[in-house]
Amino acid sequence: MADRFMQNAIVSEGQCKQKNCHQECKKSCHVSQTERRVCVLVTPASKTTFLPEELCIGFGICVKVGCILLQ
Repeated sequence: MADRFMQNAIVSEGQCKQKNCHQECKKSCHVSQTERRVCVLVTPASKTTFLPEELCIGFGICVKVGCILLQ
């Protein structure tokens, strides 16, 4: 029943600015802060940030950054 209300964070490709990125979304991620797991992946080779759906708990703090949306 709880899964019905689950939301996943996705990257808004139009808002993600990899060149000027200070990785605010990675720093604000609740999973990364509390569980010490990497939920927000930022690699130099990729053009945007990647959020693995199975790691996102839909907490919503990262949404305040502006480049992340809840789906």
